[in-house]
Amino acid sequence: MSSPSKPSTSFSLQDKFTLERGHILLTGIQALLRLPLDQHRADQRRGLHTATLISGYRGSPLAGIDLGLQRMPHLLRQHHIHFLPAVNEDLGATAVWGSQFAHTYPGPKYDGVLGMWYGKAPGVDRSGDILKHANFSGTGKNGGVLALCGDDPTAKSSTLPSQSEYALLDANMPILYPGNVQEILDLGLLGFALSRYCGLWVGFKIVTDVADSFGTARVGPERLQVKTPEFTFGGKAWQHSQSNFLLAPVSLQLEQEMLYGRLEAARQFARHNQLNHLAVNARQAWLGIVSAGKTYHDLRQALLQLGLDEAQLQARGIRLLKLGMTYPLEPQLLTDFARGLEQIWVVEEKRPFIEEQLKA
Repeated sequence: MSSPSKPSTSFSLQDKFTLERGHILLTGIQALLRLPLDQHRADQRRGLHTATLISGYRGSPLAGIDLGLQRMPHLLRQHHIHFLPAVNEDLGATAVWGSQFAHTYPGPKYDGVLGMWYGKAPGVDRSGDILKHANFSGTGKNGGVLALCGDDPTAKSSTLPSQSEYALLDANMPILYPGNVQEILDLGLLGFALSRYCGLWVGFKIVTDVADSFGTARVGPERLQVKTPEFTFGGKAWQHSQSNFLLAPVSLQLEQEMLYGRLEAARQFARHNQLNHLAVNARQAWLGIVSAGKTYHDLRQALLQLGLDEAQLQARGIRLLKLGMTYPLEPQLLTDFARGLEQIWVVEEKRPFIEEQLKA
């Protein structure tokens, strides 16, 4: 009789960054550090030779990003990632903006350059001018930008409670909101793909409880299959434009493309990749509840404590809509969600950002 096989004893603390298939254990900050590594691996599988520029300014809840990056120079070089700590958030955003034009210079080294900017909520506020200009200009060929916005809604380590959505909305940036380490990795890769497709910088809301969290995540090349929508704009297959010449009439043309082309492309991308979906779709529902990110997981925990698991939600006619992208919302999904409901509740942090969009 053969002896049972022994479990693998191979383990390294670096698995959270280097293991390409399986389960990993990591914090929210470490998931953010892994994200550009996974994006580079994904581009390699597509035959793209890309690089990434990361810049921003430290501040809780994202205070550990710069320290973490400085501790992994070998991995950064291996994946063509350049980390440039900035004096402040707006200088970091300016550097990332410039990265999207690398391909326009003679003899580019890479097929495209991605950007990742980070800053806490006051940094989002002070960087508004740069974020608007960079978003108008558009993302580069095979590029894309993820803007990590550190929100501290309960003022755990900040002087003021914060909510960055309205500043990002003002810059016309799509907003993704992950609720745990798994969603940081999944929505992060989808965020880069979204930015590359629609031509806009993508806001990535990270709240304190997610940045400080510690949990497991599944990784693997087969986990995500990004779908590209067939979207037409101006009678042609969608292709966003890019320009660093921000004067009239070019600025007005870019504004039209952003409002009617890029944001609609973001909605189409969200629909095809199910960034927002009905988590519980009770057929004879009278009540619908909408939530996003960490708040959604808090909502599900509260419902469980009330004895309302998925079966009970179905039986009691309660429908749940989980949002991964909180702006711009896709009208058809909202129509399908609201059909037949008597009441809709929105559970979200601070000001009624999602609720106002639903009412509109």
